[in-house]
Amino acid sequence: MKKQRNEEKIQWHPPFCSAAELELRHDADILEFIQELPLSKKPLNIDLFIIKKMNNRTIKNDIGKLFRKNNICEYKGPGDYISIDDFYKAIAYACLYKSLGTEVDERPASQITISLIQETHPKLLFKLLPKNGVSVKLAYHGIYYIDGNIPFPMQMIVTKELEKLNHSPLRVLTKNADKEDVRQLLKLANELMSQRNKNNFMSVVNASSSANITTYDDIKKEDETMAGIIEIAERKGRAEGMLQKALSTAKNLKAMKVLSDEEIAKATELTLEQVKAIAV
Repeated sequence: MKKQRNEEKIQWHPPFCSAAELELRHDADILEFIQELPLSKKPLNIDLFIIKKMNNRTIKNDIGKLFRKNNICEYKGPGDYISIDDFYKAIAYACLYKSLGTEVDERPASQITISLIQETHPKLLFKLLPKNGVSVKLAYHGIYYIDGNIPFPMQMIVTKELEKLNHSPLRVLTKNADKEDVRQLLKLANELMSQRNKNNFMSVVNASSSANITTYDDIKKEDETMAGIIEIAERKGRAEGMLQKALSTAKNLKAMKVLSDEEIAKATELTLEQVKAIAV
């Protein structure tokens, strides 16, 4: 069994959002990515919301071929899966999003899509869907279009079944990453020009390497250039983890209203500006 770090639970949703951006980077000029989009004042969030700003252009990547103007993505990390109830919850999210426009039918149902993403083939879900008047059709490797008794265009993306050559950012988000997928991902390092793409790349590599230590260690031994890329990503990941812990501690201290912002900054080693920006 491939080793993974056990000291802390891997947060899969942020690197998924980063992987999605990497997958769709060739159309980034017409796409806007919004993580954890709140649907209401209560905590009810869409994992990733993608706005397509030019409806007359087809997205190059297969996972975006279905996209319309407003695109809802619901993701389950490794070991988790989308149940029939999750399926209808995603539709409910889309219905709620559709209903919250400022004008009547401001958000037409025909311009809203739903993408469900998980690692493994959803055998049980696909068995239950026909009983609910819903059909499933394979559109591309690992991408299934869902049609029938539903109000929105919908697809299921099975990351383990995606074509290797073009989908390494999503394929490596697993606890059993294939070495060739990792190599394919690392080759992207020289292709990425924007700082946003570079940050997304580092996020994906850090999460994947944390879950697949043996695989990444093997690559480090085999390729000096790739070893340097991995080590930079892991270093950035550790720094980001320390920052998030410090911010969490500072938020708790601010909520207690015992220490001044200056004292909290000193205790957490954050800047005064960072502490002042924390809302409680």
